[in-house]
Amino acid sequence: MRVMVTGAAGFIGSHVTERLVSQGHTVLAVDCFLDESYSSAAKRNTWQQIMALPGVHGLELDLRNELPPGLLEEIDVVINEAAMPGLMRSWSDFALYSTCNVHVVEQLARACTQADVHLVQVSTSSVYGRDAVGDESTPTAPNSPYGVTKLAAEELLRAYRRSRGLDFTILRYFSVYGPRQRPDMAYRLLIDAVAEGRELEIFGDGLQTRTNTYVGDCAEATVSAAQRRPAGETINIAGPERATLLDAVRHIEEHVGRPAMLVHRDPRPGDQRHTGGVTGKAERLLDWRPKMSLRLGLGEQVAWQAAMR
Repeated sequence: MRVMVTGAAGFIGSHVTERLVSQGHTVLAVDCFLDESYSSAAKRNTWQQIMALPGVHGLELDLRNELPPGLLEEIDVVINEAAMPGLMRSWSDFALYSTCNVHVVEQLARACTQADVHLVQVSTSSVYGRDAVGDESTPTAPNSPYGVTKLAAEELLRAYRRSRGLDFTILRYFSVYGPRQRPDMAYRLLIDAVAEGRELEIFGDGLQTRTNTYVGDCAEATVSAAQRRPAGETINIAGPERATLLDAVRHIEEHVGRPAMLVHRDPRPGDQRHTGGVTGKAERLLDWRPKMSLRLGLGEQVAWQAAMR
C-alpha cells in the first residue's frame, strides 16, 4: 500500500509508520511538530529515526491550513494519528482542540472523498465518558471538551459517508502506553518519579481501572484496519486486561526496583473512572487480538525511559 500517516512523528504515529514499513508498504509521513502538544524537539528525534527507514517520505505540513492540491494523488489510504491530546488542557484551550481535532478531520474527509481514498480515523475511549466499559454499542457521553471534539470528528465522517460516500474506519483507542509515550502521560510521569525517588501526585484513590493497550498492539490493529478497510465501522482497540492504577504502580515498582512515593489529590474534572473496552469486533473485522500484558509492557516502557536518561 501507499499510506499517508499524519502525526507520524508522534508516540503512536511513529510506531504505525514503522510497522507499515516492516510489511513492505510505502509511507508518506506528515507532521507539523506542534509545540502545543509537547516539545517538538522530542518529535524531531523520532522523525529522524523514521526518515531513515526505507520507503518513508516526509512532509512537514500543518493540516489546519488548506491542503496542497494533489496531496492524495498516489495514496491508497490515510491513517489520521494527528490530534491535540489530553483531557485537562481541553477545558482551557478549546479553540486549539477544535481546530486540531475537528477542522483537520473535515479537511481530510473532504480530500479523501474527492480522491476516493479510505480514511482510518483514530478516536478514543473518551467519547464514552466517565465509564467506558463495553462494546461499540455503549452510549457515547463524553465528559471533557477533548472527548467532545473526538466524537464530533466521528460524526463528521458519518455525515460525509451518508452524503458523499466517504469510506472510513474509526478506531477507538483505549489508554495506549509503551516506548515513546508522551511526556505528559501518567505512566511516563510515574516511571520517572519512581526512578528518581520523587513524589508524584495521583488524582483520586488509585482504584480507577483501565484496559491499557500496548503501543505495539495498537500499531498492529491500526495497520490491519488500513489493509482490510471495513467501511463505515467503529472499532474498539483495547488491551487484554483491566487493571487499577495501583496495579500499574506495583508493576512499575517491580521493574524499577524501588517504591513509589504517591501523593493523592482530588479527581480532576473529565477524568474517566473506569475503561473496559470489549474487542470482539476487532477480532472479527481486523483479525486482531491484544497480546502484551500490562506487566511486560510496562517493563518495555521502563527500559526505554531508562535508556533515555
